Amino acid sequence: MTGSPVLVRCRSLLQFASLGPIPPRTPGRPDAQVPEEPGAGPAVYAKLPHVYFQDTNHPDDAAFGFIDIEISIQQRSDGRYRLDLYCAGDGHQSGTGLLSGEGLRIEVFAGEEMVATVTWEFREVSSGRCDPMTFTAWLAIKNKDFLRIDRVRFPPSSAVCRFDG
Repeated sequence: MTGSPVLVRCRSLLQFASLGPIPPRTPGRPDAQVPEEPGAGPAVYAKLPHVYFQDTNHPDDAAFGFIDIEISIQQRSDGRYRLDLYCAGDGHQSGTGLLSGEGLRIEVFAGEEMVATVTWEFREVSSGRCDPMTFTAWLAIKNKDFLRIDRVRFPPSSAVCRFDG
């Protein structure tokens, strides 16, 4: 006999990464997964090893998360700026990750100035699986800001984790 699923509120920690050039192709290392169209315009790139959500009652327990997060911001020929994200949803932790209405916020900085922010309303991170996930958004930034952007930040965010009994 199994019990009813238990829903637990989880929280991620602050994460950030510096933006730089897209890494060149190298044997033995996978190519960058973003930007989706590398030849569509100049781009900057960052890679974060992980963002995990912990049970707020058990902060040492990673409930679910995202690993090998790649982000690019690309200037397109039409003057718009596109953020592409690729990662794996890590459901090999304690439970299934569910959006709680807040989403995962991504902030773009140029020095100390936040020049853009977007929220990724990720889909379910299924328990027992490690699935590829993508996200794309258009950013409202100015050309002068694109030339200065230097990092991305993921502030703490809330989600729900379902533990099947």
